[in-house]
Amino acid sequence: MLRNIRLVATGLVAALALAGCSMDTGASEDSSSDSSGSASNDTSTGAKDVGALKVGLVAVNLNSPSIAAIKDSFEEAAKAKGWSVDVFDGQGDQNATNNAASDFIDRGYDVVVNNSSPNQQMTGVIAEANAAGIPFVSIYGGYVPGVDAEIGTNEFVNATLISQEMVNRLGGKGRILKLNWTVLQALRDRDAGFHAVMSENPGIDVVKEIEVKVPGQVDDSYNQITNVLQSDKDIDAIWIGWDELAPSAVRAIEEAGLGDKTFVMGFDGNAFAWDLIRKGTPYVMEPANPFPPMGEKAVSTVETLASGGELASNVIYMKPCLISAQTVPAEGEQPDWDNCAYFPGEIS
Repeated sequence: MLRNIRLVATGLVAALALAGCSMDTGASEDSSSDSSGSASNDTSTGAKDVGALKVGLVAVNLNSPSIAAIKDSFEEAAKAKGWSVDVFDGQGDQNATNNAASDFIDRGYDVVVNNSSPNQQMTGVIAEANAAGIPFVSIYGGYVPGVDAEIGTNEFVNATLISQEMVNRLGGKGRILKLNWTVLQALRDRDAGFHAVMSENPGIDVVKEIEVKVPGQVDDSYNQITNVLQSDKDIDAIWIGWDELAPSAVRAIEEAGLGDKTFVMGFDGNAFAWDLIRKGTPYVMEPANPFPPMGEKAVSTVETLASGGELASNVIYMKPCLISAQTVPAEGEQPDWDNCAYFPGEIS
């Protein structure tokens, strides 16, 4: 049904993206019917009822808490609409993820959704979807031509904000350690934002930039930070590319006796990171991405494309919430995604 609709409805443009975090090896598929909820900021026109869609969702690694949260939200929202969703977890294997997406296309699924796999590594799959007339919707995948819609946050903007706040807290002078894994598009965008800010702040000394090993990122980041702090205790701040590294950074800082000197800032918005902020550890701030609303927004976007409607924009940026000691939600709760503070100056 949907293939014919899309082949007739021409003119849909491809768009942009950003990514999730972490990888291992293996692959698995599960099936369920899935979705509940709405997404913020209507970005579509002309949507009609699409009936019971069959959706194939691929994720390069559902071991990542962020990627799993997006998947869960998408499934819940899709279930409410009576859709069926088959989920494939690549468990860190991009080739297996691509093969699964190609299989969904060959089996005539109505829509393929990419959850956080790098679209730059899926161009062949995207071309297959385009040729078959099957919409390809991406959440946090990074822009490449051929993607019908990309949902995410602007990670360059997020990184410039948090990097400049780090500089501001240091009074423009200090020594920084940086850790990242520049494989995923979101993490490359964050890297670019970091360097853009530091290039304008000559008083900041970036002592070392560490490319973290994935898989094994938690242990590797702990060992690398520990090694640096054993020989150099004059580190004022640590910038981490995603908050999965926050517990290991805090542990290394506290074991080095630098809990009152060295602070950490990162990204994403996972509950364990908020626990660290709530407890007053050296992990002090992050922009938290709206992962549950992203899944909901992806469902409403799929519905628009499946019905032959048009998107106001094929790149759908969503607003994060800035999480600090003043704004961290109570344990088990989520931020008020629609009304939260994003800039440090909005925090009282």
